[in-house]
Amino acid sequence: MTRPSGDFKEKDLISWQTTIDLIKSSGVAVIFKSNIHQKFAVVDQKVSWFGSINLLSYGSAEESIMRLESSNIANALIRSIN
Repeated sequence: MTRPSGDFKEKDLISWQTTIDLIKSSGVAVIFKSNIHQKFAVVDQKVSWFGSINLLSYGSAEESIMRLESSNIANALIRSIN
């Protein structure tokens, strides 16, 4: 899940679209939702990447992220966005 194109600045749209196209071509379902701030990714309903990093951002800020392998945590994160 990520924000839709309308939530991004014009200067970022080409990079945004390239990234979304790459993700979709890999078979990943992408859901768009405005006004979200969660920063995590769930892979195969088991592995979660969670932290302060903007996973689809373009910048050089120092951020953190951790990898968690737990279907319980993954499912809790998925439920948090529904």
